[in-house]
Amino acid sequence: MSTDVINDFIDKKKSESEFVKLADGESTKILALRELKVVTTMGFGGDEKEVLRLIVDVETPYGIKTKKFDNPTQRFANELVEKGVGIGSTFKLSRSGLQTKTVYTISDVKNVATQAKAV
Repeated sequence: MSTDVINDFIDKKKSESEFVKLADGESTKILALRELKVVTTMGFGGDEKEVLRLIVDVETPYGIKTKKFDNPTQRFANELVEKGVGIGSTFKLSRSGLQTKTVYTISDVKNVATQAKAV
């Protein structure tokens, strides 16, 4: 029973976070990409680094939330381009690996133009 209380607490904190946070092997559906920009943040070593910041809508157990997702890698930027992700796109964001071996992948991309044609 205490496990349910702890899991509920973890789910609530994760939902309230301003950032999309995924564990190794976890995925989430991005309901809409609202904004994409380059920002400067502090790295783990205290140095400044440029990252891609995605402002996205995600569904949580506590409703739809607008959150940030930062990624500093060229590989991720290339994947955005290759998969055709743009403002308004929906997609699945998945994480595999830990620490410096973490890789985020994108799948199931649907674009606004594609969605409009399907109607």
